[in-house]
Amino acid sequence: MHLPLYRSAGGVNPPPDLRKQPGQILPGMPVSVCILVCIVVLIHAVTASAQDEFFDDLDKEFEFLEEEVIYSAAKHEQEIADSPSTISTLTREQIENTHCLDVPCLLRGMPGMEVRRLKRMYDAVGARALVGEIGDKILALVDGREINVDSFGMPYWEVEPIHIQDIERIEVIRGPGSALYGANAHSVVVSITTSKPEEDRAEAFLGAGEHDETSLHLRVDRLLGDYRLRINGGMNTGGNWRNQDSRERELYRAGLRLEREWEESTTSLDLGISVGEGLIYSSLCPAWIRDMILGHAMLAHRTEYWRAHVSFNLLDQEAFFDLPIIYAGIKLGESANWVSMLSTSLDTEAQLNWPVFAGNLLIAGAGYRWLTYISDDNVPSEINQHRLSLFLQDEQKLFDQLILTAGVRFDYNSITPFTVSPRVAAVWRFAGSQSARVAFGRAFRKPSFFNTSFHATSGVGTSAFPDLGEFLQRGGGNDKLDNENVTTVEAGYRGYFLDGAFTVESDVFFSLYRDTIFFRGDVVYNTMGLPDLTHSTMQWENGGREVDTIGGTLSLTWRISKTLRLNANYTYRYSWYISEPPGGATAGEGAQGERVPWEPAHLFNAACTYVSASGPRLGAAVYGRSEVTHTFPYDGGLFSEPHRFRLSSNMVLNAFLAWRFDFGSAWLEAGVRVYNLLNVGYRDIGNVYRWDGFEMGGELSARRIFLFLRGSI
Repeated sequence: MHLPLYRSAGGVNPPPDLRKQPGQILPGMPVSVCILVCIVVLIHAVTASAQDEFFDDLDKEFEFLEEEVIYSAAKHEQEIADSPSTISTLTREQIENTHCLDVPCLLRGMPGMEVRRLKRMYDAVGARALVGEIGDKILALVDGREINVDSFGMPYWEVEPIHIQDIERIEVIRGPGSALYGANAHSVVVSITTSKPEEDRAEAFLGAGEHDETSLHLRVDRLLGDYRLRINGGMNTGGNWRNQDSRERELYRAGLRLEREWEESTTSLDLGISVGEGLIYSSLCPAWIRDMILGHAMLAHRTEYWRAHVSFNLLDQEAFFDLPIIYAGIKLGESANWVSMLSTSLDTEAQLNWPVFAGNLLIAGAGYRWLTYISDDNVPSEINQHRLSLFLQDEQKLFDQLILTAGVRFDYNSITPFTVSPRVAAVWRFAGSQSARVAFGRAFRKPSFFNTSFHATSGVGTSAFPDLGEFLQRGGGNDKLDNENVTTVEAGYRGYFLDGAFTVESDVFFSLYRDTIFFRGDVVYNTMGLPDLTHSTMQWENGGREVDTIGGTLSLTWRISKTLRLNANYTYRYSWYISEPPGGATAGEGAQGERVPWEPAHLFNAACTYVSASGPRLGAAVYGRSEVTHTFPYDGGLFSEPHRFRLSSNMVLNAFLAWRFDFGSAWLEAGVRVYNLLNVGYRDIGNVYRWDGFEMGGELSARRIFLFLRGSI
């Protein structure tokens, strides 16, 4: 599989033999008909549910809600009301019954989260502030295994060899997480837990829709005595909303999970691989990826008091960095070659949970991570990094109402300075069903290989600029970078009312972002006004966006019955520059003391879902944000002057409708998922049209109707 650059008036597309006409599903179906059908079915469902047997045991259901158990906030199981961190969750029921087809879409609807879609295979995800176009201030875990790609620093959300049908639960910790998780747990930790084989069963998911969207997933679970086996696989494709013949993602994946249950422990082996190609974002520009292999192997063992794992991760790919090297309409050169990139990591961690005395729990752990980056198109061609860590956390419960948590983690990274990440928190359950929390913490993000070590040899200058290749190789990575840091003080509240049916969650925070990394170019011009590349420099540096942020989130959930659920959340934040950003106001960033213009001050989500045990399942969700201003070079060129582009506030309506049929132990579900039901064109990030007609920045998001079947036997 290859996606060499093929330019057309609409932009960069795969060559003709890889083009796919993306079957228009129900193109003429009026939006009003969709809305009317949803309303009619909802009225019918709510009326019918009044006599449903689910209402007979509401009290038990709501009691369970208050006792929701989480793990990731303190690295041990605890009730969510006792969490020392701001945490939100998604259950299997919520993941199944949604308009979403991927994890970033699910995260967009969660309190305090911001998702920015740049390309079909690339989403920048973050929380609270400074999400940007790369989304690298986040740590993502799947069953405890870190999935951040060390080459660029962010997770490859769309490439991981898991399907949302395999996800049992998602826990999202907002705020500093390095005291437990170390590097990259800067502003948010997303912990994904996959479901485990529980019985002999096979499940399938098949769907297709507008814009070349297809999804196929097969899973088989088998119980073999004390062993539990899962085998899964599938494929996905996706295209650009604007260019109907442009396929931006083609992915094939497979996985295997084997568990052995002992008397008081569990051992598991997890293997996964994805093979594909597509278009991502690389901190500076779009990058076409081909011949990509993303794989992992993890062996884990856990008991009541301790757990350990060792994992190996591999990413092998070729990338074409699609960055026009032009100045004032004059082409200086180009990145002529595909860049080979191989990165691997070996990760080990062990953790002990020791109840020292009544009401006290001491958690201690240590880890080691070996990272390697190899590229024949880079100088040097091989880089190795080592990370060592030690963490301690003590939790003390007093008077059955007050929980005190204190922890610290020590991280050594061979490329950056020794780092200490502390955290303290106090949780007061003052009314049984209500709790208040205050916390303080520090966290950091380790620079990626792209930040520290990328010196590509593929640049070629024109005859007038023969020194361009040397200039590109000299610039880029900076091995003197420090970690990005954040310090946060926060407070939170959680309360249950109406016998647990109504939940209120809120938090407020004040964060200081320091040593932020930005790309700086110091261009010297000759007497003719053209760039003098011999005396010019460009590289990543610290201190580009020193920002303070204040904000908060309010989330409301009303579980009217087992079948009907309403929830809404609202986030406000205000970030301002405490130092002069690179280029100041002339660069479109704003000046010292001014508000950061490229992140929305207001984010809003609301959703209503009705889920019956057998029969109709439907819902609608609304996402909204306030206006933003983004800065891009006016023609996308490396040396072009920056310009501001304003994106007005928007609101997007999404919906799903399905019907489930039960056949004893088997079931079948057919339905439709609609993204952007009203077909309102919008962008999460602004864009510019380059000299070649290609768009740089966020892609245009329009309506997507997706039909699906899923079932199990």
